[in-house]
Amino acid sequence: MPPIILTSGCPRETVALLDVFLGALVVFLATGAGSVAIIALGKIGKGSYPALLSFSAGVMAFSALEMLGTAHQQSGNAVTAAGLVLGMLTLFILERTLPHAHGIAKKGEASGRKGLLIAGAVALHNIPEGLAVASAFASSVPLGWLVTASIALQDVPEGLLISMPLACYGMRMRRCIDYGVLSGAVEAAAAVIGYLLLSAIAPAVPLGLAFSAGAMTYVILVELLPDALKDGGEWRSALSFVAGGLLAFGIAQLFAV
Repeated sequence: MPPIILTSGCPRETVALLDVFLGALVVFLATGAGSVAIIALGKIGKGSYPALLSFSAGVMAFSALEMLGTAHQQSGNAVTAAGLVLGMLTLFILERTLPHAHGIAKKGEASGRKGLLIAGAVALHNIPEGLAVASAFASSVPLGWLVTASIALQDVPEGLLISMPLACYGMRMRRCIDYGVLSGAVEAAAAVIGYLLLSAIAPAVPLGLAFSAGAMTYVILVELLPDALKDGGEWRSALSFVAGGLLAFGIAQLFAV
């Protein structure tokens, strides 16, 4: 698959690295935009939130399938299955051992120390997403942009979910936004560092793809879809999920994945 050429005359490795930096910037800005959106939370309708979550889940589901297919082509059944299970298990352990934004968003106690703990935990949750971007770009530039687009769409509501519980714990609005932006920076750094590591260890790329697909699958099944469906509106959520998948398919065709 030919890479997307950003700068004529540049070596392939240089062009790919530029794409990674741009992809990292995209996910960083998406998370930051979601964090800033907390300011307008009282002015927008919350009824559209389940549809947005379902739409993001549809995009991520298509991307995860593409990553699994690529991993299977490159390494076969055993590595693909191992990476998939390891990715889901890693996210499961993080969910059980770290404070989670969804579960505490409705608590109203004010605690700056608790808020800092939550901010750090959410930042750790974003590392697997950054690694998903890294492993996709390490496989091919088109797949990298497909995964970047899908994660960026999911990062917008996630940025909001980062800032919201911090505000509930009594943290000032400006600081809530700062920590949301910081979590996006952690994700972007994981993308760049992960890409550099995987580029140096090429045989690990298929395992990284399968691992990231497993992590994304866990996010879809445990985070996005349950939140989208808990308040009803199943048909709207289902249509939004399909629309997200169709958009991802269009992006895949655009980048010739």
